[in-house]
Amino acid sequence: MSVLFIDSSYDITLGLLDEGMEWLDFRIFKGQRASSTLQTETHRLLKDFSKQMKDLKRVVTIAGPGFYTGLRLSEGFSDVTSFFNIPFNSFYSYEIPQMTGIQEGTWITKAYRGEYFFYEWKNGEGKARLLEVKDLIAPRGQVFIHSETSLDEKLRPFTTHAISTSDLLKQNPKVIFENVLGKNFKRESYYFRAPEDEFRMNP
Repeated sequence: MSVLFIDSSYDITLGLLDEGMEWLDFRIFKGQRASSTLQTETHRLLKDFSKQMKDLKRVVTIAGPGFYTGLRLSEGFSDVTSFFNIPFNSFYSYEIPQMTGIQEGTWITKAYRGEYFFYEWKNGEGKARLLEVKDLIAPRGQVFIHSETSLDEKLRPFTTHAISTSDLLKQNPKVIFENVLGKNFKRESYYFRAPEDEFRMNP
């Protein structure tokens, strides 16, 4: 039985794990239309390993932080798989460093509309903030980013030595997914802004 991983918070990332929680494959799709990529590439991934939906033990998704439209793709997919009695779990991107044993740091990403998301933690205690450009501050401890696609020129001065949590995920699947499944993580979707704010018309 395999575990399917989906991250649609920025680019689409798909992964297939074996019973030992090691990657059979890990694929990132950049600059493509996410709504058409997810279903097509999930089908291709399963087919490449002679798997069908019924062979999945579980689906695990990234619950954010991210944008409403992107996160709804993986949410909708997990809703569909639940009809097949396939359980699902979800976790936040900024939890990845802590699950790999990093005690202090800052996870940052762009949130558009001139805003940036910062999550700082130390020894298990964390705080999230949505900051405007004028309020950007030097991050504390080791800096983490989702990936290069989640940056812009305003953030690059802070991310010279940043570590990608996408890379951490690819390199440490066993410790991360044993943590998520063992503790049965089911995080609520974490949108940068409420849908009514995300889609409001500019005056």
